[in-house]
Amino acid sequence: MPASLRYLSALFVAVSPLIATGAHASATDDSTAEMSDMDRPAAFAVMDMRASTAWMINHFQWLEPNEEALETLVFSAGKGPMRLDFVMDNIVPSYCELRPDPENCDGPGVPVSWMEDVPQTICMDIPLVLKARHKDVLKKADLLCLQPQSNLLFPDDWIAGNGWPQVHLHQTVTPRKIRHDGSTAIIDLVITDAIATGIANLSEQGYGPAKIGMSDDELRDVIGPNLDTFIAGDDESCTYLQRDLDPSGLGYMVLDGKLARVSLYGDEHDVATSLVRTRNGLSIGSTKEDVYAAFAGQTLIEEENEYLGPDGRYVTWWQDDAKTHGIRFEIDESGTVIAIHAGSDAITLIEGCV
Repeated sequence: MPASLRYLSALFVAVSPLIATGAHASATDDSTAEMSDMDRPAAFAVMDMRASTAWMINHFQWLEPNEEALETLVFSAGKGPMRLDFVMDNIVPSYCELRPDPENCDGPGVPVSWMEDVPQTICMDIPLVLKARHKDVLKKADLLCLQPQSNLLFPDDWIAGNGWPQVHLHQTVTPRKIRHDGSTAIIDLVITDAIATGIANLSEQGYGPAKIGMSDDELRDVIGPNLDTFIAGDDESCTYLQRDLDPSGLGYMVLDGKLARVSLYGDEHDVATSLVRTRNGLSIGSTKEDVYAAFAGQTLIEEENEYLGPDGRYVTWWQDDAKTHGIRFEIDESGTVIAIHAGSDAITLIEGCV
Protein backbone atom coordinates (compact mmCIF):
# COMPACT_ATOMS: atom_id res chain seq x y z
CA MET A 1 0.00 0.00 0.00
CA PRO A 2 1.46 3.45 -0.88
CA ALA A 3 2.85 5.27 2.11
CA SER A 4 0.64 8.30 1.47
CA LEU A 5 -2.47 6.13 1.46
CA ARG A 6 -2.56 5.49 5.15
CA TYR A 7 -5.40 5.16 7.60
CA LEU A 8 -5.46 8.59 9.26
CA SER A 9 -8.46 10.32 10.75
CA ALA A 10 -6.71 13.64 10.94
CA LEU A 11 -9.07 16.09 9.28
CA PHE A 12 -9.00 18.21 12.41
CA VAL A 13 -5.22 18.23 12.46
CA ALA A 14 -5.32 19.66 8.95
CA VAL A 15 -7.38 22.63 10.07
CA SER A 16 -5.75 23.09 13.48
CA PRO A 17 -3.56 26.01 12.27
CA LEU A 18 -6.78 27.87 11.46
CA ILE A 19 -8.20 27.17 14.92
CA ALA A 20 -4.95 28.12 16.62
CA THR A 21 -4.76 31.38 14.67
CA GLY A 22 -8.36 32.10 15.59
CA ALA A 23 -7.42 31.88 19.25
CA HIS A 24 -4.69 34.49 18.75
CA ALA A 25 -7.10 36.62 16.71
CA SER A 26 -9.54 36.86 19.59
CA ALA A 27 -6.97 38.78 21.63
CA THR A 28 -7.08 42.57 21.18
CA ASP A 29 -4.73 43.78 23.93
CA ASP A 30 -1.56 45.76 23.33
CA SER A 31 0.72 42.73 23.76
CA THR A 32 -0.90 41.08 20.73
CA ALA A 33 -0.62 44.25 18.66
CA GLU A 34 3.10 44.50 19.48
CA MET A 35 3.82 40.87 18.64
CA SER A 36 6.64 40.72 16.09
CA ASP A 37 6.31 38.96 12.74
CA MET A 38 8.92 36.48 13.98
CA ASP A 39 6.73 35.53 16.97
CA ARG A 40 3.36 35.56 15.24
CA PRO A 41 2.24 32.13 13.93
CA ALA A 42 1.73 31.85 10.17
CA ALA A 43 -1.95 32.50 9.40
CA PHE A 44 -3.95 29.94 7.47
CA ALA A 45 -7.62 29.76 6.47
CA VAL A 46 -9.74 27.68 4.12
CA MET A 47 -12.83 29.26 2.55
CA ASP A 48 -15.12 26.52 1.23
CA MET A 49 -17.41 28.36 -1.16
CA ARG A 50 -18.99 25.38 -2.90
CA ALA A 51 -22.78 25.46 -3.05
CA SER A 52 -22.80 28.57 -0.82
CA THR A 53 -21.74 31.32 -3.23
CA ALA A 54 -24.03 33.45 -5.42
CA TRP A 55 -23.43 35.84 -8.30
CA MET A 56 -24.42 39.42 -7.41
CA ILE A 57 -23.91 41.31 -10.72
CA ASN A 58 -20.64 42.97 -9.67
CA HIS A 59 -19.27 40.54 -7.09
CA PHE A 60 -19.56 37.04 -5.66
CA GLN A 61 -21.51 36.73 -2.40
CA TRP A 62 -20.43 34.07 0.12
CA LEU A 63 -23.75 33.25 1.80
CA GLU A 64 -22.41 31.11 4.63
CA PRO A 65 -19.16 32.70 5.82
CA ASN A 66 -17.12 30.64 8.24
CA GLU A 67 -16.45 32.61 11.41
CA GLU A 68 -13.00 31.12 12.07
CA ALA A 69 -11.85 31.83 8.51
CA LEU A 70 -12.99 35.44 8.72
CA GLU A 71 -11.46 35.81 12.19
CA THR A 72 -8.11 34.72 10.81
CA LEU A 73 -8.40 36.99 7.79
CA VAL A 74 -9.37 40.09 9.77
CA PHE A 75 -6.59 39.45 12.28
CA SER A 76 -4.02 38.98 9.49
CA ALA A 77 -4.95 42.05 7.44
CA GLY A 78 -1.91 44.29 7.08
CA LYS A 79 0.41 41.86 8.88
CA GLY A 80 2.22 40.18 6.00
CA PRO A 81 1.75 37.00 3.92
CA MET A 82 -0.67 34.24 4.86
CA ARG A 83 -2.09 31.12 3.28
CA LEU A 84 -5.66 31.64 2.11
CA ASP A 85 -7.21 28.71 0.25
CA PHE A 86 -10.45 28.82 -1.73
CA VAL A 87 -12.56 25.80 -2.59
CA MET A 88 -15.11 26.58 -5.27
CA ASP A 89 -17.46 25.33 -7.96
CA ASN A 90 -16.77 26.55 -11.49
CA ILE A 91 -20.34 27.71 -12.11
CA VAL A 92 -21.93 30.09 -9.59
CA PRO A 93 -25.74 30.45 -9.55
CA SER A 94 -27.47 33.81 -9.45
CA TYR A 95 -28.35 35.24 -6.05
CA CYS A 96 -32.02 35.13 -7.07
CA GLU A 97 -31.76 31.37 -7.61
CA LEU A 98 -30.51 30.77 -4.08
CA ARG A 99 -32.36 33.66 -2.37
CA PRO A 100 -35.54 34.21 -4.43
CA ASP A 101 -36.77 37.41 -2.76
CA PRO A 102 -39.95 38.40 -4.68
CA GLU A 103 -39.31 42.11 -4.04
CA ASN A 104 -35.98 42.00 -5.85
CA CYS A 105 -36.12 38.90 -8.07
CA ASP A 106 -38.37 38.50 -11.10
CA GLY A 107 -36.70 35.21 -12.06
CA PRO A 108 -33.92 32.82 -11.07
CA GLY A 109 -31.23 34.83 -12.84
CA VAL A 110 -28.32 33.65 -14.97
CA PRO A 111 -25.39 31.67 -13.50
CA VAL A 112 -21.85 32.71 -14.37
CA SER A 113 -18.35 31.32 -14.02
CA TRP A 114 -15.67 32.75 -11.74
CA MET A 115 -13.95 34.25 -14.77
CA GLU A 116 -16.84 36.69 -15.34
CA ASP A 117 -15.77 39.11 -12.60
CA VAL A 118 -12.31 40.60 -13.10
CA PRO A 119 -10.83 40.69 -10.56
CA GLN A 120 -12.88 38.21 -8.55
CA THR A 121 -14.42 40.31 -5.77
CA ILE A 122 -15.85 38.19 -2.91
CA CYS A 123 -18.19 39.75 -0.34
CA MET A 124 -19.91 38.38 2.75
CA ASP A 125 -21.98 39.58 5.70
CA ILE A 126 -19.93 40.12 8.85
CA PRO A 127 -21.17 37.96 11.77
CA LEU A 128 -22.27 40.04 14.74
CA VAL A 129 -19.76 38.42 17.10
CA LEU A 130 -16.94 39.33 14.70
CA LYS A 131 -18.16 42.92 14.39
CA ALA A 132 -18.14 43.28 18.17
CA ARG A 133 -14.73 41.66 18.60
CA HIS A 134 -13.05 43.80 15.92
CA LYS A 135 -15.05 47.02 16.09
CA ASP A 136 -11.80 48.98 16.16
CA VAL A 137 -10.89 47.93 12.59
CA LEU A 138 -14.28 46.94 11.15
CA LYS A 139 -15.97 50.06 12.57
CA LYS A 140 -19.63 50.08 11.48
CA ALA A 141 -19.20 47.87 8.41
CA ASP A 142 -21.89 45.30 7.68
CA LEU A 143 -20.17 43.78 4.66
CA LEU A 144 -16.61 42.51 4.21
CA CYS A 145 -15.22 42.27 0.67
CA LEU A 146 -12.02 40.62 -0.50
CA GLN A 147 -10.58 42.42 -3.52
CA PRO A 148 -7.84 40.46 -5.33
CA GLN A 149 -5.45 42.79 -7.11
CA SER A 150 -5.04 40.25 -9.91
CA ASN A 151 -7.06 37.32 -11.19
CA LEU A 152 -7.20 34.17 -9.10
CA LEU A 153 -5.21 31.39 -10.75
CA PHE A 154 -7.61 28.86 -12.23
CA PRO A 155 -6.82 25.54 -13.95
CA ASP A 156 -6.61 25.50 -17.74
CA ASP A 157 -9.65 23.21 -17.87
CA TRP A 158 -11.83 25.92 -16.37
CA ILE A 159 -10.58 28.51 -18.81
CA ALA A 160 -11.29 26.12 -21.68
CA GLY A 161 -14.78 25.48 -20.33
CA ASN A 162 -14.41 21.79 -19.50
CA GLY A 163 -12.81 19.37 -17.08
CA TRP A 164 -13.04 19.51 -13.29
CA PRO A 165 -16.19 21.20 -11.94
CA GLN A 166 -14.54 22.13 -8.64
CA VAL A 167 -11.12 23.42 -7.66
CA HIS A 168 -8.99 23.97 -4.56
CA LEU A 169 -6.82 27.09 -4.87
CA HIS A 170 -3.82 26.69 -2.58
CA GLN A 171 -2.66 30.29 -2.29
CA THR A 172 -0.18 32.57 -0.62
CA VAL A 173 -1.58 36.09 -0.33
CA THR A 174 -0.73 39.33 1.39
CA PRO A 175 -3.90 40.94 2.77
CA ARG A 176 -3.59 44.72 2.96
CA LYS A 177 -4.92 46.75 5.88
CA ILE A 178 -8.70 46.99 6.04
CA ARG A 179 -10.10 50.07 4.28
CA HIS A 180 -13.69 51.33 4.22
CA ASP A 181 -16.17 52.44 1.61
CA GLY A 182 -19.37 53.43 3.41
CA SER A 183 -20.71 50.38 5.28
CA THR A 184 -18.32 48.02 3.46
CA ALA A 185 -14.94 46.92 4.81
CA ILE A 186 -12.48 45.96 2.07
CA ILE A 187 -9.32 43.84 2.22
CA ASP A 188 -7.14 44.07 -0.89
CA LEU A 189 -5.38 40.77 -1.60
CA VAL A 190 -2.00 40.56 -3.34
CA ILE A 191 -1.58 37.00 -4.65
CA THR A 192 2.05 35.92 -4.70
CA ASP A 193 1.72 32.18 -5.31
CA ALA A 194 -1.08 29.76 -6.18
CA ILE A 195 -1.57 26.11 -7.08
CA ALA A 196 -4.90 24.93 -8.51
CA THR A 197 -5.98 21.38 -7.67
CA GLY A 198 -8.94 19.84 -9.46
CA ILE A 199 -11.56 18.36 -7.11
CA ALA A 200 -14.44 16.16 -8.25
CA ASN A 201 -17.16 14.19 -6.52
CA LEU A 202 -16.25 10.61 -5.65
CA SER A 203 -18.91 8.13 -6.76
CA GLU A 204 -19.42 4.46 -7.60
CA GLN A 205 -18.79 5.49 -11.22
CA GLY A 206 -15.35 6.99 -10.54
CA TYR A 207 -13.71 10.33 -9.89
CA GLY A 208 -13.79 13.22 -12.36
CA PRO A 209 -12.74 11.98 -15.82
CA ALA A 210 -11.54 8.64 -14.39
CA LYS A 211 -14.39 6.15 -14.88
CA ILE A 212 -14.61 2.68 -13.36
CA GLY A 213 -13.98 0.03 -16.03
CA MET A 214 -11.55 2.16 -18.08
CA SER A 215 -8.52 0.33 -19.40
CA ASP A 216 -5.13 1.24 -17.97
CA ASP A 217 -4.29 3.14 -21.19
CA GLU A 218 -7.61 5.02 -21.15
CA LEU A 219 -7.09 5.96 -17.54
CA ARG A 220 -3.60 7.30 -18.18
CA ASP A 221 -4.93 9.29 -21.13
CA VAL A 222 -7.39 11.20 -18.94
CA ILE A 223 -5.37 11.64 -15.73
CA GLY A 224 -1.99 12.17 -17.38
CA PRO A 225 1.25 10.28 -17.92
CA ASN A 226 3.24 11.53 -14.92
CA LEU A 227 2.04 9.09 -12.28
CA ASP A 228 3.45 7.35 -9.25
CA THR A 229 2.86 3.63 -9.66
CA PHE A 230 2.84 1.06 -6.86
CA ILE A 231 2.56 -2.69 -7.38
CA ALA A 232 0.66 -4.54 -4.67
CA GLY A 233 3.30 -6.97 -3.43
CA ASP A 234 4.31 -9.40 -6.16
CA ASP A 235 0.95 -9.18 -7.95
CA GLU A 236 1.66 -7.23 -11.14
CA SER A 237 -2.01 -7.48 -12.11
CA CYS A 238 -2.82 -5.09 -9.25
CA THR A 239 -1.38 -1.57 -9.23
CA TYR A 240 -2.11 1.74 -7.53
CA LEU A 241 -1.69 5.01 -9.37
CA GLN A 242 -1.36 8.48 -7.89
CA ARG A 243 -0.80 11.81 -9.57
CA ASP A 244 0.65 15.04 -8.19
CA LEU A 245 -2.33 17.16 -9.27
CA ASP A 246 -4.78 15.15 -7.14
CA PRO A 247 -5.19 15.44 -3.37
CA SER A 248 -2.42 13.30 -1.86
CA GLY A 249 -4.84 10.87 -0.17
CA LEU A 250 -6.44 9.88 -3.48
CA GLY A 251 -5.40 6.75 -5.40
CA TYR A 252 -6.58 4.65 -8.33
CA MET A 253 -6.61 0.84 -8.18
CA VAL A 254 -6.04 -0.90 -11.51
CA LEU A 255 -6.92 -4.59 -11.37
CA ASP A 256 -6.39 -6.90 -14.35
CA GLY A 257 -5.81 -3.92 -16.60
CA LYS A 258 -8.93 -1.92 -15.68
CA LEU A 259 -9.75 0.79 -13.18
CA ALA A 260 -11.51 -1.10 -10.39
CA ARG A 261 -11.85 1.49 -7.65
CA VAL A 262 -10.85 4.95 -6.47
CA SER A 263 -9.82 5.23 -2.83
CA LEU A 264 -9.56 8.22 -0.54
CA TYR A 265 -7.51 8.05 2.67
CA GLY A 266 -7.20 10.73 5.32
CA ASP A 267 -4.00 12.76 5.00
CA GLU A 268 -3.17 15.13 7.84
CA HIS A 269 -0.77 17.11 5.63
CA ASP A 270 -3.16 17.82 2.77
CA VAL A 271 -6.31 19.88 3.21
CA ALA A 272 -7.48 19.06 -0.32
CA THR A 273 -7.93 15.39 0.62
CA SER A 274 -10.56 16.27 3.23
CA LEU A 275 -12.39 18.43 0.68
CA VAL A 276 -13.25 15.58 -1.69
CA ARG A 277 -16.88 14.55 -1.18
CA THR A 278 -19.24 11.87 -2.38
CA ARG A 279 -22.24 13.09 -4.34
CA ASN A 280 -24.29 13.13 -1.14
CA GLY A 281 -21.74 15.23 0.71
CA LEU A 282 -19.69 12.69 2.70
CA SER A 283 -15.95 13.11 3.16
CA ILE A 284 -12.99 12.13 5.30
CA GLY A 285 -13.93 13.33 8.77
CA SER A 286 -17.65 12.63 8.38
CA THR A 287 -19.23 10.52 11.12
CA LYS A 288 -20.96 7.17 11.03
CA GLU A 289 -24.20 9.03 11.75
CA ASP A 290 -23.55 11.26 8.73
CA VAL A 291 -23.21 8.17 6.52
CA TYR A 292 -26.51 6.70 7.66
CA ALA A 293 -28.25 10.07 7.27
CA ALA A 294 -26.88 10.55 3.75
CA PHE A 295 -28.21 7.11 2.70
CA ALA A 296 -31.52 7.40 4.56
CA GLY A 297 -34.03 4.83 3.29
CA GLN A 298 -31.33 2.82 1.48
CA THR A 299 -29.70 -0.45 2.48
CA LEU A 300 -26.30 -0.25 4.17
CA ILE A 301 -24.22 -3.27 5.18
CA GLU A 302 -22.19 -2.84 8.37
CA GLU A 303 -19.29 -5.13 9.29
CA GLU A 304 -16.38 -5.25 11.71
CA ASN A 305 -13.22 -3.53 10.53
CA GLU A 306 -10.48 -6.06 9.78
CA TYR A 307 -7.79 -3.98 11.49
CA LEU A 308 -9.61 -1.95 14.12
CA GLY A 309 -11.67 -4.66 15.80
CA PRO A 310 -15.32 -4.51 16.86
CA ASP A 311 -15.32 -0.76 17.44
CA GLY A 312 -14.11 -0.06 13.92
CA ARG A 313 -16.60 -0.63 11.12
CA TYR A 314 -17.01 -1.03 7.38
CA VAL A 315 -20.25 0.50 6.09
CA THR A 316 -21.03 -0.39 2.48
CA TRP A 317 -23.67 0.85 0.05
CA TRP A 318 -24.37 -1.00 -3.20
CA GLN A 319 -25.93 0.61 -6.23
CA ASP A 320 -27.50 -2.68 -7.36
CA ASP A 321 -28.48 -6.05 -5.92
CA ALA A 322 -25.70 -7.74 -7.89
CA LYS A 323 -23.16 -5.61 -5.97
CA THR A 324 -21.27 -4.55 -9.08
CA HIS A 325 -20.80 -0.90 -8.04
CA GLY A 326 -20.84 0.75 -4.64
CA ILE A 327 -19.12 2.82 -1.98
CA ARG A 328 -17.48 1.57 1.23
CA PHE A 329 -16.69 3.77 4.24
CA GLU A 330 -14.03 2.75 6.74
CA ILE A 331 -14.88 4.06 10.20
CA ASP A 332 -12.52 4.16 13.18
CA GLU A 333 -13.21 3.53 16.86
CA SER A 334 -14.39 7.11 17.41
CA GLY A 335 -17.02 6.81 14.68
CA THR A 336 -15.10 8.93 12.14
CA VAL A 337 -14.73 8.13 8.43
CA ILE A 338 -11.02 7.56 7.74
CA ALA A 339 -11.21 6.08 4.22
CA ILE A 340 -13.69 5.88 1.34
CA HIS A 341 -13.56 3.35 -1.53
CA ALA A 342 -15.75 3.76 -4.60
CA GLY A 343 -16.13 1.61 -7.69
CA SER A 344 -16.62 -2.07 -8.54
CA ASP A 345 -16.80 -4.97 -6.10
CA ALA A 346 -13.09 -4.28 -5.54
CA ILE A 347 -14.19 -1.83 -2.81
CA THR A 348 -14.34 -4.85 -0.46
CA LEU A 349 -10.69 -5.78 -0.99
CA ILE A 350 -8.82 -5.22 2.26
CA GLU A 351 -5.09 -5.70 1.65
CA GLY A 352 -3.89 -4.80 -1.82
CA CYS A 353 -6.10 -6.71 -4.24
CA VAL A 354 -6.93 -9.49 -1.79
